[in-house]
Amino acid sequence: MAQKENRERRDQDRRRQVDRKLNRTILYRTVLLMVLCGILIFIPLFYTLWTIQVRDHEFYQNRAIQQQTRDNAVAANRGKILDANGNVLASSGTVYDVIISPGDFRTLQENWDKSFTDKDTGAVLTEKRGYYPRPEADTVAAALAEILNADYEKIRAYFDKNSKYELAASRMEREVAQKVWELISEMHLSNSVYTNPTTKRYYSYGSLAAQVIGWFNPNLGEGAYGLEAMYEEELAGQVGRVVTAKKGDGTEMRYSFQDYYDATDGETITLTIDTSIQYYCERILEKGIEMFEVQDGGFAIAMDPKTGKILAWANSPTYDLNTPWTVSDPVLSQYLETVQATLNEKGELTEEEKTAAYNTALSQMQNRQWRNRTINDSYEPGSTFKSIVLAAALEEGVISEANTFYCSGSYTLEGAEKSIGCSKRTGHGSQTLTQAVQNSCNPAFIMIGQALGAEKFYDYLEDFGFLNKTGIDMQGEGRSIIWPRSEFTAPSTKQNAYLATASFGQRLQVTPIQLITAASAVVNGGHLMEPYVVDSITDADGNIIQQNEPTEVRQVISEETSARCRAILEKVVDGGTGKRAFVPGYRIGGKTGSSETVYTGEDPIATRGDNYTIVSFLSFAPADDPQVVLLLAFNAPKPSSPGSTSTAGGYYISGGNMAGRLSGELMEDILEYMGIEKVYTEDQRAFIDVTVPNVLNQTAQIGTEAIKGAGFTVRTVGEGDTVTGQIPAGGAVIPSGSQVVIYLGEEKPTGLVSVPSLWGKTAAQAQEILSKSGLYLRVDGSSRYLSSSATVASQSVLSGTQVERGTVIECQFTDNTMVD
Repeated sequence: MAQKENRERRDQDRRRQVDRKLNRTILYRTVLLMVLCGILIFIPLFYTLWTIQVRDHEFYQNRAIQQQTRDNAVAANRGKILDANGNVLASSGTVYDVIISPGDFRTLQENWDKSFTDKDTGAVLTEKRGYYPRPEADTVAAALAEILNADYEKIRAYFDKNSKYELAASRMEREVAQKVWELISEMHLSNSVYTNPTTKRYYSYGSLAAQVIGWFNPNLGEGAYGLEAMYEEELAGQVGRVVTAKKGDGTEMRYSFQDYYDATDGETITLTIDTSIQYYCERILEKGIEMFEVQDGGFAIAMDPKTGKILAWANSPTYDLNTPWTVSDPVLSQYLETVQATLNEKGELTEEEKTAAYNTALSQMQNRQWRNRTINDSYEPGSTFKSIVLAAALEEGVISEANTFYCSGSYTLEGAEKSIGCSKRTGHGSQTLTQAVQNSCNPAFIMIGQALGAEKFYDYLEDFGFLNKTGIDMQGEGRSIIWPRSEFTAPSTKQNAYLATASFGQRLQVTPIQLITAASAVVNGGHLMEPYVVDSITDADGNIIQQNEPTEVRQVISEETSARCRAILEKVVDGGTGKRAFVPGYRIGGKTGSSETVYTGEDPIATRGDNYTIVSFLSFAPADDPQVVLLLAFNAPKPSSPGSTSTAGGYYISGGNMAGRLSGELMEDILEYMGIEKVYTEDQRAFIDVTVPNVLNQTAQIGTEAIKGAGFTVRTVGEGDTVTGQIPAGGAVIPSGSQVVIYLGEEKPTGLVSVPSLWGKTAAQAQEILSKSGLYLRVDGSSRYLSSSATVASQSVLSGTQVERGTVIECQFTDNTMVD
């Protein structure tokens, strides 16, 4: 019995142990499952929290800021561009973008419905305090379209979009913005229609110095071309911000916090360019292009040879900086009209294809007018390059003023089958060095180049800066196209030809800025200066942060050689091929140039195989102490017929007859503006224009003495003691030595006379014809070197016009003497 009880007790103990073990196992499993489930549940939660709080903290922070605040940019005023005298060339003013927020507009309508509509009946509570008519998209769009002068349908479509920002109009003037503000107030459109202040670029002088300044592209928000692009960082400034709090419905919280971060205006750039000199250069370009029927524009650069400062830089074709996409140049416009007419005739093309083709042509013409070709492109300088060869040969001592050169009209190189011709086919005969330069004689300069030798010649190409960029502070400076030294100096028939043609500026290409920089070194004492356009940069407070100073690259020739070059080149204008640039009272030196190029490229205006002549003139003054160097060129004057050497107006196509003629006029304007007085020699006084003194009511003796004292001859009519009339009237400008008629006690004739036709007449013939009608001749330009064969090409007053006696008729003369 006792044993049985013990067994039962042991069995119970075993069962309790098993139960406890099972309970523990269940507990452990339960705890384990709870832990595993907890981990599985909380890991994603923790991961999500980590993602929000740590990994994507910045993203969610920005979203919160966007939901809670309105952040508006405040545009910085772009820095000004000034000329050398402080005249504003480019500036920025505040204008306004008009913004529509469709999302906020719908919220505005919902809020109106809550405020002014009965919840139960839907009736409009017009009597409720603060009531105003419900803003409707149709009404608002119509009002905005009228104010903005915009298309209603386009404005209306903005209100149906699911967005917070639609640009309804950009860069509106304040007068327009004021009307928008009044509309916002009247219709209670706060936040749904608003304006953002921004800036607009204004160019005070329109097209003046367009390729130098460049323009601001509002679509990209940065400068395009020229200084606007190159100095983008300096001009742009830093954008400011206005941050305000807004409610959950997107409307602005009144009287809440507002943070304003000031915009930093851009820096001001002051140029070396003088607007007056720039105007003279652009005016003379325009005059020459019309006078010589120039087909591909031209350029004029004025530089201070002592410092490298660019005083003026004119290009044609050009454009108005305020409307840079508009093509206004007559040649380019005519091309586009031709393209349009041609496309209209092509019935096989779809309208989309025609539009695409026209837009391609338009883009080509726009790029053509925007480019600054005087720095981007190279060209054959022609005989203007002879000034460089002259300087190198004099410096090396291989020639002197005592040398003579014989020209038979051509020169044949050793081993060559064909000879190289001179502009004077019959030859210049025996010439001194000065005469050879005056005559721009190619054979003489071939001899000079051979005396210098290929190695030395190439050394001076390098020394004068033709193998490298000038370093001017402008974007897009191109390079010259010149033979490699190894090819140019290798003994061969080709090398002889390279040296020969290079000696008179052919078969090598340089940029205009390289040429005028090198020419300045020839006449300024031999110093090659680095050209520059930017004088200084100042911050918004007027502090100078950058001041550019003249930089000498190297001394190329001696002061003595430079003085000898100036003396010889002065003779080019005083009786040589540059005689049409002669201005009595001013000592001007220079060198003519003509180079012919056969077109082989993809220029859409030119015709493949056409010959294009670039006529140019390089000048400096005063010759004894140069203050300015000019390079004036016209590209492709139009011949009267294929193969002709003259234009339809009768002008012989050459540098001396065209660019030289107008360079004198341009140089005179610049020197007078710079305050450089004319100093006349005795023999020059006969060729100057003089103002006729007013001697009315003077005694006969005083009047006669005054007229004679001014350099005129006098003819009297009548026997009175007092001057009662005079022809021409006081203040008229006529050539010195002309006859002035004074009337003593008699009335001068009051009847009108008819202006005769002078076209094709010589100066002597024109003078005789005009004097018979009581009219006066004034020669446009200097008459000192007007040859007996020169004839009238145009007159200032058309034939048949009725004018008073004493009227001055100004005539342009053309002389087809073959000069370079």
